[in-house]
Amino acid sequence: MDKHRPLDDELQILWDLLVRMSNVVDEQLADAINALSTCDLDLAAEVRERDDEVDALELEIDHQCERILALHTPVAVDLRLIITAVKVNTDLERVGDHAKNLAKNTEFVAGCSHLLEQTRISEMADTARRILHEVQDAFMKRDRVLARKVIAHDLEIDRLHKETISQLVQLAKDHPENTEAVIHLVTMSKGIERVADHAKNIAEAVVFLIEGVDIRHRKLSPTARP
Repeated sequence: MDKHRPLDDELQILWDLLVRMSNVVDEQLADAINALSTCDLDLAAEVRERDDEVDALELEIDHQCERILALHTPVAVDLRLIITAVKVNTDLERVGDHAKNLAKNTEFVAGCSHLLEQTRISEMADTARRILHEVQDAFMKRDRVLARKVIAHDLEIDRLHKETISQLVQLAKDHPENTEAVIHLVTMSKGIERVADHAKNIAEAVVFLIEGVDIRHRKLSPTARP
């Protein structure tokens, strides 16, 4: 039977914080998407107000990582977990920021739902949330196979974003009176695309946690980097 270590208690605290952060960010993104699709400005305001909770959790997780490093000097898989936690924490906070910005832009397109319906933004948003769910599941279960699938799904969002931008450019040409709303929709599309990018980053961090291999920038070897 493995001997229980004080480090294990600290790591459990860190894990619980990450689970909480993940759940809050998922709720933020879901509410932001629902606010956009229903033009619910009250819900959009709630998303913006709750961003402080995400920021507070980011700081708490960083502090816990610093505490573990200072008190326990972790090595091997324990050290990889700390490194992964720092990366995942940052990406989750960024997803929260994009959810807040999505909510912020909702008020500027609330009166132009007909424009939204002519784009792939709603499909993009649903796909991005699905990908975020998958990578959260991969992280909690430490499932490297699922993590690698998430990395591949990022191309799907990139395709939808490219199509959406083309649609919005045409809408701006056809309906110049709606140019301001189109600009906000472009910002929204880019934000959703960035959510998927952060999900991909988390997936790469999960692979690192499990395999001990950094698969970012695979064309570069460690010796080739400056």
